[in-house]
Amino acid sequence: MYLEYRIQNILIKPFTGSEIIMNMYYRGTEFIHEDEEGGNVLKRESGYDFFTYFNSLSLEKWRKYSCAENFRIVLDGKGKFEINVFGHFCSGKNIRKEYLGHYLFHTPERKKHVIQIPATMKSQVIGFELKIQKETVIYDSYYAADVEEANIKNPYIALTTTTFKKEDYICHNIELLKKEIFGNEEYAGHFCWNIVDNGRTLPEQRDPLQKIRIFHNKNAGGAGGFARGMIEGLTQEDRPTHILLMDDDVNFSTESFIRLFRLLSILRPEYEDHFVSGAMLKMNEPNIQHEDIGKLNKAGYHEAVKPNLDLNLWNHVLINEQIDHAEEDEHKYGAWWFCCIPAAVASLDNLPLPVFVRGDDVEYSLRNKAKFITMNGICIWHDGFEGKFSAALEYYQVERNELILTAMHPELSDVDVMGHIEEIFWQELYKFNYRGASLLSDAVEDYLKGPEYFLSTDLFERLQEKRWEDNQLLDITEDVRKRYDPEKLSEYKKLSGIRKLVYDYSYNGQARTPGFLPLRRIGIIPYGWGYFPGKQCLVKKIYAVDTARDKYAVYTKDRKEFRRLKERFMKLKNDYADRHEEIEKKYQEILNNVTCIQFWNEYLKEGHGQNVKAEN
Repeated sequence: MYLEYRIQNILIKPFTGSEIIMNMYYRGTEFIHEDEEGGNVLKRESGYDFFTYFNSLSLEKWRKYSCAENFRIVLDGKGKFEINVFGHFCSGKNIRKEYLGHYLFHTPERKKHVIQIPATMKSQVIGFELKIQKETVIYDSYYAADVEEANIKNPYIALTTTTFKKEDYICHNIELLKKEIFGNEEYAGHFCWNIVDNGRTLPEQRDPLQKIRIFHNKNAGGAGGFARGMIEGLTQEDRPTHILLMDDDVNFSTESFIRLFRLLSILRPEYEDHFVSGAMLKMNEPNIQHEDIGKLNKAGYHEAVKPNLDLNLWNHVLINEQIDHAEEDEHKYGAWWFCCIPAAVASLDNLPLPVFVRGDDVEYSLRNKAKFITMNGICIWHDGFEGKFSAALEYYQVERNELILTAMHPELSDVDVMGHIEEIFWQELYKFNYRGASLLSDAVEDYLKGPEYFLSTDLFERLQEKRWEDNQLLDITEDVRKRYDPEKLSEYKKLSGIRKLVYDYSYNGQARTPGFLPLRRIGIIPYGWGYFPGKQCLVKKIYAVDTARDKYAVYTKDRKEFRRLKERFMKLKNDYADRHEEIEKKYQEILNNVTCIQFWNEYLKEGHGQNVKAEN
């Protein structure tokens, strides 16, 4: 027996967010406003386009991943309006438009209007336009399909969040979910939320009837918090079918949870082991998608599978929904800002790697050879990573963890993390950032100490030590501000000719420097990532400017420090070449021992640091 199944809400509603993302909901000649009865009023002689990020239908994906058939648009309302239904599909590098139907409705009284979507269409994503002839009120709107009753599942999703002193976000999101998910009879029985508080600043709450439980936890970083949250979810009385991992400092539309629930309810059996990876949109540029799936490339860099997309643009809405048919050997991952994992995968013997922060989500996806589903409208907003650069985090923590990650997984032997570290090391040395170069060396040195050192070290304290060893940022003075144009700060200036020859030969004036060589006094470059030889060539001092924080760091040329760091790194590089196979084997031997519940229960006890020894 087939039932009509609402698969996706159409968000015809007053626009309450930033105007920057208006076109992610609808493009219109007039704003939509709400009447006293809760209806959405569309003004006469106006037009609205709903081929948008939140309101188009990813038809190809619903057909592929779900059991849904016979799709349609349902508009519950009154008035006089035309509707044009259309879709787009990619044909090679070209985008084609496909018209699916034109209808005129004139109903003075409230009525449900159903527009069938032809089964023979090619469109991958569909949407519609409304042209309002007389004032129209829409009370409800959605995409529906036929689903065989036996194919409708009963998912139970345990939302899991690690937090550390982010009360503003957490408390706001608790109230939002209480109102729109836990306060909604249709969804309340399908969600719970386990919040692991590493900062212990929220009141503990363990009443399962409240559906939101807060657990105090030792500060074991994101990995420890998510491990605790998984354990609590997988052992609670009402066992979940899925674990949804989500960051604490995010904004979201509750439609993302509803859309996820609808998808999981009618997922085809062959896709039940897939992760559903929600996209991260930038908080400061809320129409820009940072990433929905990432990959670790062979050069050791993290990158988005898709480039930054402007989700206000209709063609980017289509591009974003192309099903990824890339080669299976790409090392892809779903970041844990919003990642839904089947409970059959997230078992008590398959918990995160204890790396404190950074890399746990990457390692988990790669360990489980994860396959992914993404979909427009399943997303969160998170602060971008611009203006947050920390060498202690990026150069020590991330690179050490990536060496460990690739050591543990032989299938990552094509990823050249050491080559990546060496490349950054020389870039930092050439810009006189000796502290950054030293932190990269620390990462290699600590990795080479092997898993015994890794497991016996308090990783929180170790990261704090490295923060103290990082460059200290200063407030920008007027004298510094006058030296650069913010719009041109990140411009790349090519270095060529005799200047490049001398720059390379002399390690930017740090060795083998001819006595007659004229030196400039100060170079100005951006703080953090990037290499700007044309701006830093043959200077005595460099100002690295962080425009996001209105601060800067000073890098001063020091030949003695250059020589010391160069010699240290070359020794580490040789040590790595001699011992990496031996070290990799040791890390591989402990993987199962440090990702099981027995390890994590011991590790999360009060009074226990990472003093759990590796078992052979």
